[in-house]
Amino acid sequence: MKSRQNFYTHEVFPRIPAEMKRRIQEHYPNLSLSPQVGFVPLSEVRVYMLVALTATGKSTTLEQLAQMRDAGQIQYRDDIPTRRELADYVIIPTAQVISGEDIKPVTGREERFEYTRKFAQEFEPGGSAAAYGWFYYRWDERTPILSDGIRGPGEISFALSRHPSWRILEMWVDPLVRLQRLTNRADVFDQVTNTTQEIDLSFLPTGLMDEGRRLLEAGEISHKAILTVRAEAQNYGSEPFDGSNTTPGYRCMAMRDLPPEAVAQEVIKFMQEDHDAH
Repeated sequence: MKSRQNFYTHEVFPRIPAEMKRRIQEHYPNLSLSPQVGFVPLSEVRVYMLVALTATGKSTTLEQLAQMRDAGQIQYRDDIPTRRELADYVIIPTAQVISGEDIKPVTGREERFEYTRKFAQEFEPGGSAAAYGWFYYRWDERTPILSDGIRGPGEISFALSRHPSWRILEMWVDPLVRLQRLTNRADVFDQVTNTTQEIDLSFLPTGLMDEGRRLLEAGEISHKAILTVRAEAQNYGSEPFDGSNTTPGYRCMAMRDLPPEAVAQEVIKFMQEDHDAH
């Protein structure tokens, strides 16, 4: 992993636009790419990773948790880059460099997924979980970090095996519900680059394909939503990492019918029980 980190530091980081470097450094002063006095490897910090695919309800849950933090109901920090920021700052530029391309912004979801997949398949199998481990953090050895920075079984497995201080809470909603939510929302980030592709629902579990066709014919799910969820399934699969909840340091929470307040309370419970156990 160190050689890959060195490649980023010496071959990619110098090419990162100065404005992006400045923005990351200003927003995250407790983060460093190099060892410094008072900083520890981020892999040694207690980090709670809230893992969720698009349209699961992660952003709403994080907003609810922030309100609870402001009210003194929970303590945590969130001062490390989000998954999207890490992709822009590390993952996509590295994938572009190893492909012999110039570093440039990428906004389309499918194209971003392609670069993310290239990074994991051709450069660093740990994906974002490994890239976070390249950083150092100024930690008070008390307050945990809450982040949304990893996805998929490969990154979860890497985090659980290589970052023993981290804990994973995976929020899960079946793909048909996510397809309907994506169809009905207007997210500026939900951009696809090719809406002329043939509609393919083969990414759905077998038991959901007939219902998926019915919803498509009824206009309740859109082509755009299908492209987004299919691209995610290609990168991260279509099942939770461990639906049986037998993996130490990990919990899967099925949350289709839970209101945001209840989901946030479940996250707090998970963090508090883990803290009490250690």
